[in-house]
Amino acid sequence: MIKLKIDDTICDILENSQEVITNAINQAVSSLPPNRIVTRLNINGNRYLGTCEPLALNQSVQSAHEIEIKTADTVIWAATGYDIALSSIERVQKSIIKSAELFRESDKLNGNRLFIQCIEGLERFIEAITITKAALKLDFSKIEHGGISLAQVESNLNLILKSVYSFQEREDYQGLADKIEYELLTNLASWGEILKVLRNNQNSNT
Repeated sequence: MIKLKIDDTICDILENSQEVITNAINQAVSSLPPNRIVTRLNINGNRYLGTCEPLALNQSVQSAHEIEIKTADTVIWAATGYDIALSSIERVQKSIIKSAELFRESDKLNGNRLFIQCIEGLERFIEAITITKAALKLDFSKIEHGGISLAQVESNLNLILKSVYSFQEREDYQGLADKIEYELLTNLASWGEILKVLRNNQNSNT
């Protein structure tokens, strides 16, 4: 039996070698009330966002001993999602700038310590925007900013983060500082600008 937990409710699902994790999760989520939205997914203690790694979810349920699904009120997220996402950006931006400064000063120890906190902040932002997107049923491909769709801004952020991790693994701290200052911060600024516009539009329609 596999332990499946949805918020505070625990139930067991039978192991099925023919079933993959994503099917088991979809079955569980389909039973949720219409006013609930999935905010977090944990598999064997590992946290996944709304855009989970396909390989992890395509494994057999036999590879999972615990699946935890966290949910929240859809209406609340629809009303506050923009504010939460913007707050996440504002909190992390100053720390990102400081970490880049530390890397340029070759203070890699403190730079890495601070940057780990920045990554956690970015994960919170990505989580917030993923939930907000679902709660408001937003189509990022139809939302444009400066001639570029928000879907492309989202894709660019993922590419930038992959590159950032690569620089960090190679211990190329000057390259990492460049990537942070010239690409990551620019991307976050784009998010901030368009989210403020979307929030203002939402407030004017209420």
